[in-house]
Amino acid sequence: MKLFYTQNSPYARRARLAARFSGLPVEEVGLGSMREGGGEVLKQYGPGAKVPGLLTDSGVYLTETLIITGYLCEKSGGRLMSFDERLLELEGLGQVLTDALYVRNMERQKTDCPPSVAIVGKETDRIMRCYDALNERLSGKPADMNLATFSAVAALGYADWRGADDNWRGGREGLAVWFDAMMQDKDVAETAPVF
Repeated sequence: MKLFYTQNSPYARRARLAARFSGLPVEEVGLGSMREGGGEVLKQYGPGAKVPGLLTDSGVYLTETLIITGYLCEKSGGRLMSFDERLLELEGLGQVLTDALYVRNMERQKTDCPPSVAIVGKETDRIMRCYDALNERLSGKPADMNLATFSAVAALGYADWRGADDNWRGGREGLAVWFDAMMQDKDVAETAPVF
């Protein structure tokens, strides 16, 4: 199998961590950035030209993080996560946080018109609620490696890059301790965004 990724994609980071912890033979193929032609490479595999993308051993090209991580979990015999509702909730929180950070960032980067104050405000409110929810659920928890914690650590790493002004660690010491413990793992550290 081949997993295509860009270094700073939080979605690809989750898939890379799933691949590494699955125990399956997965080759990681870095593409640089999508602006540097990564999308052109991926068009040969599927119309979306997005990362992450997983080329399976049978030649099927899977896209979307949840599909890829679910596939790797299934192929590994459930090694990546039991489908406990609390873990699923945590995985979803990480997904919502990542999506909100992405939408707000894209809105802020608009050049053809001023950013929408309403959209930025709505997403910022959602982001802050997610930080608080993650703090509540992860404070005092161990640095377990599973799809749910991959989702949370990838979202918070993305926040360090695309939401640094949020200061998510401020007043959320338990979450910061948990994040720092996760970052002690070699694979978690290696997949962090570079900025």
